[in-house]
Amino acid sequence: ALTEAPADLKGLRIGVPRGLFWENLDADTAKIAEDTLKALAKAGVVLVEADIPDVGALDNAAGFPIALYETIVDLNAYLSGHNTGLDFAKVVAQVASPDVKGILSSLLGDMAVPEPAYREALTVHRPKLQKAYADHFAGQRVEAIIFPTTPLPAAKIGEDETTMLNGAAVPTFPTFIRNTGPGSVAGIPGLSVPAGLTPAGLPVGMEFDAPAGTDRRLLAIGRALEPILPKLPPPRLD
Repeated sequence: ALTEAPADLKGLRIGVPRGLFWENLDADTAKIAEDTLKALAKAGVVLVEADIPDVGALDNAAGFPIALYETIVDLNAYLSGHNTGLDFAKVVAQVASPDVKGILSSLLGDMAVPEPAYREALTVHRPKLQKAYADHFAGQRVEAIIFPTTPLPAAKIGEDETTMLNGAAVPTFPTFIRNTGPGSVAGIPGLSVPAGLTPAGLPVGMEFDAPAGTDRRLLAIGRALEPILPKLPPPRLD
C-alpha cells in the first residue's frame, strides 16, 4: 500500500521542458496540457521553463540500439529457460501487429543491431542521457518535470503504421513513445496522471519524470496533484 503523504504543492518547483516534449502537440492535447499548468500554478507550484539540452538526440543514440539488441538476447534466454520450444524467430512469426512485426522481423536480417553499436549506446550514450537529466534537475532545482504523456490522443485501431497529427501522417509507434522514451531509457521514475478528456471523449495524460532514486517523492507529488486535476469518468463501452 502507498504510505507516502501528499506533497506540499506550495513552492514545489516543477520543470516545463518545452523542447521536444511540448512540440507538435495535437490541439486538444495542448489545451489540456496548458490547463494542467494553470491548475498547478494556482495550487502554488512554481513552474520552471527550461529545456534539457540534446535530450532527443541522446535518446535516439541510446534507446533503440539498446532495446532492439536486448530484445533478441533476453527473449531467447527467457524462452529457453522456460522450455517453451520457441525461439525469437518463431515468436515473431506469430506477431499480429504489423508495425511490431516489422520492427522485430528486421532484427533477424541485415538491420540487426551490431554488438559494438549496442555497447556504445549502453556505455557512452545512455550515461550522457542520464547526466543530462541529473544536471537539469540539479541545475534548475526542480523535483520533477511535466509534459504530455503522448503528443496526441489514442489512434484508431488499424492505424498501426501511420496516424494523423496536425494534418500530417506520422509514424505511429515513434510518435506515441516520443515523450516517454527518454526517461525510460535513462531509468528515472515517471508517473502519468489523467488530466482531462478531449471533445471526442479520449483521455489525455500528463507525465511527471523525476530524478533517479526519488520514486517515493514522485508518488507523494502525484497524490498531491490528484485532487486538483479533473476526475475522469469511467471508460465508455460504446
